[in-house]
Amino acid sequence: MPASLHGCFVASSLRSFRREDSGEILDLSRRALNRPQEQVGNPLWASRDELDSELSDWDVSPEETLLVDEEDDRVVGFGGVEISRGFEHADLFGPLVDPTYRGQKLGTELLEASLALARRHGVGLVIGSVGARNVSGRMLLEHSGFTTRGPARAVFRLTATDHRPVVGERPGVAVRRAQADDLDAAVRLYHECFPRGVFPDDSWRAALERGFVWLAEEDGQALAFLDIDPSDHWAYHIGVVEQERARGLGGFLVSRALADYWTVHPEETVGLAVEADNLPSLRLLRRQGFAPWLVLQSYERRL
Repeated sequence: MPASLHGCFVASSLRSFRREDSGEILDLSRRALNRPQEQVGNPLWASRDELDSELSDWDVSPEETLLVDEEDDRVVGFGGVEISRGFEHADLFGPLVDPTYRGQKLGTELLEASLALARRHGVGLVIGSVGARNVSGRMLLEHSGFTTRGPARAVFRLTATDHRPVVGERPGVAVRRAQADDLDAAVRLYHECFPRGVFPDDSWRAALERGFVWLAEEDGQALAFLDIDPSDHWAYHIGVVEQERARGLGGFLVSRALADYWTVHPEETVGLAVEADNLPSLRLLRRQGFAPWLVLQSYERRL
């Protein structure tokens, strides 16, 4: 008999996420991270701190939008979506299924229930990603109507200890944390550098107010930007205006912004993703000590 979950009918073994599920979900996340054939773009939790930090900052409670599959009194599957206010899209989490319970369509049930939750919250687009070697995950998404979104992305991580910052200064260029009155400059840079970007203007206003954005300026003109969200330890965008690319400005900005970030968050590992065929960005990251971690392909589905 199906059970009702926030107004959606799902298999009786599925239920809403509870905080006490975190340990078992973390085990599923760690397993997927360690096996390229199981990797997904969300979650990327390797520690309880990463899980708790990311979920603490969601606009819509994870208890409303995340799901677990419970069999024999233990969590054997996980999925759901993150809903962010002002965004047209939702980010897909999972589905992850314990290997001993595969072949029972639990992944399909989790995915269908996740999409139903996105519809219930009025979301028109769901974006997810899977590892480049996760054949079953790719087939699951494609069978459900997802299509590829852009090229594959290479995911990197870096700690303060491993960072190799740019030595010296760049004459005439200043790097600073952006303020609320930098909104127009930040939005202009974002749309110029990421014409297919999905972040609404209001999200930039919130990031600026919280001190999550850094600008590189010359003669008072903003030429590059970087934003880092400490809740999920992630740098979402590194953008440089076209005329300044391949001249070292991006590397200078990354180096100075990270040094500033780590004065407040010294123990954090920062992750980011760039297009896997973007050789200048890949070289920039490797020169500064970023370690390659995953290769992910993004998918999207209109609801």
